Amino acid sequence: MQHPWLKNYDEGVPYSLEPYPKQTLLDILSDTVRQRPNHTSLIFKGRHLSYSEIERLSDAFANALVALGVKKGDRVVLILPNSPQSILTQLGVWKAGGIAVPINPLYTEHELERLFLECGAETVVVLTRFYEKVKSLQPHTKVRHIIATHIKEYLPRFLSLLFTLFKEKKEGHRIKLQANDLWLSDLLRQHAGIQRPNVKISPEDSALLLFSGGTTGEPRGAVGTHHALLMTGMQLRAWFSTVTVEWDDVILLTIPLFHVYGNAGVFAVGIFGRDSFAIIPDPRDIDDLVNTIRKVRPTFFPGVPTLFNALLNHPDVQAGKVDFKSMKLCVSGAS
Repeated sequence: MQHPWLKNYDEGVPYSLEPYPKQTLLDILSDTVRQRPNHTSLIFKGRHLSYSEIERLSDAFANALVALGVKKGDRVVLILPNSPQSILTQLGVWKAGGIAVPINPLYTEHELERLFLECGAETVVVLTRFYEKVKSLQPHTKVRHIIATHIKEYLPRFLSLLFTLFKEKKEGHRIKLQANDLWLSDLLRQHAGIQRPNVKISPEDSALLLFSGGTTGEPRGAVGTHHALLMTGMQLRAWFSTVTVEWDDVILLTIPLFHVYGNAGVFAVGIFGRDSFAIIPDPRDIDDLVNTIRKVRPTFFPGVPTLFNALLNHPDVQAGKVDFKSMKLCVSGAS
């Protein structure tokens, strides 16, 4: 008992998890697919995607990146909100040997230009709504490949139709790609059914380049290795093990993957626990959050103080019309 805080650990939480396995989250993903290929990985507006589907889609994207010339260690920027695309592209970047660089889509052109130059990325995946912003700064950066994706691509068919009719043009999602730019959906079709590239990924390789929120100045880049992500997932999973159950939990993915909290503190935990992710693309849309809670009955809710406060102040919550009995664990951070 050299460390006095150990006496405060919950019963069943080990003091150490060493030695850590020499694996990556990609290894955990593949193992999940082998054990239960049809287990739900993502829930997005009522559509369910299995772990085997995410494995196949990320394999296809990895092959597309290799065909575009992405090499091991190259940075690939992801200008995406939480969505099926943000997950399958990050996994695909890893499988191609690249370093994923998720960046807040709401940054200005000036802010994005500085971060693009700092990370040296030549490839960007961007949601249609932010395509013109990325295109405007391309001449001032090293970006050669711009891959656009539409939020409606993974919506259920009826919701996709409604989005096309009432929101696509109004919210700036209807775009025309300029010469040499690419659609993610086309790349996935072209490389469908091909095994993941033969690129060796070791635990010590860099996996993520995340930029700080700039609280004390301009955002700063921080690198996370594949092994660091695995260890983080294992540690948090062990800490939550008194209430969580492998394979059974549904995590509300409200924290953006361009934050370390969302990527290392939530995504890594869920992959390691073989959980299902209920995706919230815009956590400020409290109506959508309430509807998702009603429909998917999540068990794990990671959030931030402002999000919990907004939820508590929602009229339906105030009136007792939202059932939270499915929740086993809430975590508040990043304040």
